[in-house]
Amino acid sequence: MGVIDLSDVTVLRGRTRVLDKWSISIDSGEVVCLSGENGCGKSTVIETAAGLIPLENGSSTISGQLIRDSEGRRGRTNFGLCLQEDCVMGDELVGERIQDAAGFNFDVAPLLKLWGLDHRIHDRIAMLSGGQRRKVALLSGLIPAMISSEPVAVLLDEADSGLDDESKNELVKTIRNLAAGGHAILMASHDSKIINSADRIVKFPFEEKKNSTLEGKFERLVTTSERTTLIGHRLNLRTLCGLANNGIAGLLTLGALIALFNPLNLEGKEEMGFIMAPALAAGLCGNPINKLLMENRSHAWWSTKSKILPNSIFHSFILYLLLTFAASVVTNNLDGIAILAGGLLGVITEACIALITQSTLKLSRPNAVMIRLLTPVLILPWALVVDTLTT
Repeated sequence: MGVIDLSDVTVLRGRTRVLDKWSISIDSGEVVCLSGENGCGKSTVIETAAGLIPLENGSSTISGQLIRDSEGRRGRTNFGLCLQEDCVMGDELVGERIQDAAGFNFDVAPLLKLWGLDHRIHDRIAMLSGGQRRKVALLSGLIPAMISSEPVAVLLDEADSGLDDESKNELVKTIRNLAAGGHAILMASHDSKIINSADRIVKFPFEEKKNSTLEGKFERLVTTSERTTLIGHRLNLRTLCGLANNGIAGLLTLGALIALFNPLNLEGKEEMGFIMAPALAAGLCGNPINKLLMENRSHAWWSTKSKILPNSIFHSFILYLLLTFAASVVTNNLDGIAILAGGLLGVITEACIALITQSTLKLSRPNAVMIRLLTPVLILPWALVVDTLTT
């Protein structure tokens, strides 16, 4: 079994059968390049290996770990990935992104200098040019192998797109160096330089030939400590998206209720419903980081790293507590249990909306899916909380 294994995979794109019980295995220290015309299935192979595409038949395995099979089972392991889309969020910092992709802290400046990005290390990715952003995406895919002494799989889908000649030469050199370190690389490209750097070339529809290449020299990047990403919380603090998306909705709801009712005259369920309403409205806005994850298909890249996409749930809990506290102050009914219940209600509502949203992110037209019509059902937990706290 190789480091990367696709076994009898069948993949449909719409009604087209792109792969039909197709198999490939990439061993440690081997570089395989997929070449061919646009639409021939190169990206499908890369995304199938990464577990991003449902399978009609077969399975994808990386480093002995099942990534996805036709029965819907999923798994995750450490591997590098660079898709056609850059899969980066504009508010991430350049150096921060590379370290997050590595999962370890290390001196990223020398690596960025090698790729002409050292002067942008503290800049937001949104401020970069298209070519510079592509370099960040590429390094995010290469870095798991660069820091590992054990064989790591690297999947590159037209990673050279948008790169200048000097960067392409650096990519070829890096690929051969990683192969010398025992890492397995599966890539797709139209560029002859990149194609000729491979040990095996698979030209669609599935003509395979071996290639003679130069040997590289692997030098592992030294890391210092394991990195706790908390990318969602960092982005929330940097952009205040939680306050802008969820907080404003809660405050507007509170303001509208104050305009319609005299809070001091409310009693029983009416009063408790008033107190809980802002947290419910804010939670219905969903995970504020989800909108950032829609940029450049970032959600797909992060889904290969963890079952749970980046979020700022702890910040959200504090926000919902504050909204419930503000509503309690207005009604002159400061109840600690009610405030805590409001915080939990907001978090649970946000999590439910996030699950609904994330279940459609992989679709070509996620906003057209009718599943969002289920959102009003979330009023039921709010009503039950109000009834329970009142009695």
